[in-house]
Amino acid sequence: MNKKIRSWIQIVILCLGVILQSFAPLTQVRAAEYNDVITSVGVENKSGEALTQGLDIWQEFRLTADFVLPDNTVHEGDTTTLQLPSEIAFSNSSDIELRDASNNLVATGRLDAASKTITLTYTKFVENNSGVRGKFFVYVRVDHDVVSEEKDVDVNITVGHRVLFAGKIRYNGPPGKYDSKIEKSSFQFKDDEKNVIRYNITVNRNMANYSDVTIKDAFSSPNMTFLPDTFRIYKVDWSWNNGDWKWTNARDMTETFKNQLVVNANGDGFTLPLGDTNGFGYMIEYRAKANYDLVDGEEITNVANMSYNGSENEQSTSTRTYQIAGGVAEGYVFTIKIHKVDEAGQPLQGAVFEVIRDRNQAVVGRLTTGPDGNASVGKLLRDNYTIREVTAPLGYDKLTEDIKISPDEFGSDKSVERRIENKKTPPKTPIEKEITFKKVDPNGKEIPGAELKIYSGDTVNLEEAPVADWTTVADTSKVIKLAPGTYTLREFNAPEGYQIVGDITYTVNADGSITIKNKGADDTVLAAGPVLTITDKEDTSPKPITFSKVNLGGNEIPGAQIKIYKGDKAEGTAVESWTSTDQPKQLNLEPGIYTFHEEAAPTGYLKVTDITFQVKPNGTVEVTKVGEKDSKGEDNRVVAQDSTLTVTDKDDDVARKITFSKISLGGVEIAGAQIKIYKGDKAEGTAVESWTSEAGK
Repeated sequence: MNKKIRSWIQIVILCLGVILQSFAPLTQVRAAEYNDVITSVGVENKSGEALTQGLDIWQEFRLTADFVLPDNTVHEGDTTTLQLPSEIAFSNSSDIELRDASNNLVATGRLDAASKTITLTYTKFVENNSGVRGKFFVYVRVDHDVVSEEKDVDVNITVGHRVLFAGKIRYNGPPGKYDSKIEKSSFQFKDDEKNVIRYNITVNRNMANYSDVTIKDAFSSPNMTFLPDTFRIYKVDWSWNNGDWKWTNARDMTETFKNQLVVNANGDGFTLPLGDTNGFGYMIEYRAKANYDLVDGEEITNVANMSYNGSENEQSTSTRTYQIAGGVAEGYVFTIKIHKVDEAGQPLQGAVFEVIRDRNQAVVGRLTTGPDGNASVGKLLRDNYTIREVTAPLGYDKLTEDIKISPDEFGSDKSVERRIENKKTPPKTPIEKEITFKKVDPNGKEIPGAELKIYSGDTVNLEEAPVADWTTVADTSKVIKLAPGTYTLREFNAPEGYQIVGDITYTVNADGSITIKNKGADDTVLAAGPVLTITDKEDTSPKPITFSKVNLGGNEIPGAQIKIYKGDKAEGTAVESWTSTDQPKQLNLEPGIYTFHEEAAPTGYLKVTDITFQVKPNGTVEVTKVGEKDSKGEDNRVVAQDSTLTVTDKDDDVARKITFSKISLGGVEIAGAQIKIYKGDKAEGTAVESWTSEAGK
């Protein structure tokens, strides 16, 4: 009905135009139509490249046209009309502007979707300029309501009485029916304001039963804003028709759901719980607007997600190529190149840059220069960009100012290159750090006597003077100031009784902490902050120990049968056994506890009891237990000095029971003999004992 009303109005206006014109001044000039100014037409893909593949349903492509205006002939208000063939429809019917290379407005173009015509109306510019020529394009698609099967389509454009052949395209035909839980689509509407894109979200075209359905929608592209006032939702019935989904029986549910709509905090999307869909679907419509001016060919990406049945998800992505018909736009074909050099012009590796599109502040590339100093980012639109250095190459100053790129700097190869120079960072006097060195035993006690030297670098060059050298002191750490860098510590002499450690290579970091780079495999070295602790292992190699068996006069006495046992008891198998001579005995014993056991004493001497002693890692010996008292009730006489253990045997002068028998030749005890016993080899002095023998005793 609206269409009929518009037709009647058009007829009335046309009639009024005829009537009113008869009263117009005779000097008024009627607008003329110039259809011979279109010299050629053509087809391209939506990026402006050769159309080499077939087209799917709804797929867009470009219709191009070249024009040349005759000099001093065309006036303001004159027109040119191009008629599309019935098989082709506009994909975007927004009005267009035709401008020359200096951006002067040559004509405006109105696209009529209903009549499938393009009407160019020229401006006053054409009256005052000669040699006006140019090229324009519009976005079109195959009209699948007209072409219902796969086929070749001749794109013939009618301009006045002429038919111009733009080219032959292949339509792939309608697709087969497919599963459709959620689909996201987008389009531009000619009456919308600038930078606005319309979006549709179709839900449950399968007309299935889904529970707990929730829709989440968000833009991946920055600086896009969802317009909540444009939100509409319809409950619909979906059906498949000629390669496309159609909806019927629409019921407006906007008032029901708008209070459940939750807009994202930054305004770039929303969340909408729909509940269950039992055999029906939804059509969601809304608009979004860029917070900056979009350019022709710019891609805007949006993602819609449908969660349902508790834990299942389905996602649909829409990438809308924003279209501004008219002049020739190149799309995402531009490249920014960076060549990084030092002050001598030599390439620098490792510089990190961000490339930012000024229009929306989106980071379109993060680049790192290679060994040749080069880096690049492609697939850019012709626009204003900022190059910002994030990290300078090691040893060089970072740029303090951004580098700007303008659209007109892109050359014929669609690229722009910047040679960027870095200055070398002046050397800084390193701040020395206080480093603490600890040389400890296995119990953590700091030990004396280690001779240590520190050399710069990861190796020891004995021809160079050490950075520091010292000998450790008991219970004392060593604090040395070292600049950040790598060092090697070498131990030239270990503390007595301890093993020498291998070279230790370490790094003093800028924060004063230590990182160990290399050490002996069996050495215990620990770095904790600014403290380096080296734990020495006791020297467990056998030590020469001397055993001396002497009398009270200090002379070595032969004949003592001696055994050495490991441990504090004379048990098991003896480590060593020997009989003493007139010379001391030397044994090689590992550090540890041992027992000295005298199996038999030399004639005339008392046997000593077991003596426990310790062989220390430094090769000295120490008595830990002198043993039980001897047969006289006295302690053993034993002395440990350095690596010698001296054991003194006492004379055996203990009284013993002696039986004297006074007998006849027949062997019978006889009585009456008066007997005396004297000590010594003479019967002098006082007798030790005296008695008179008795018979039978």
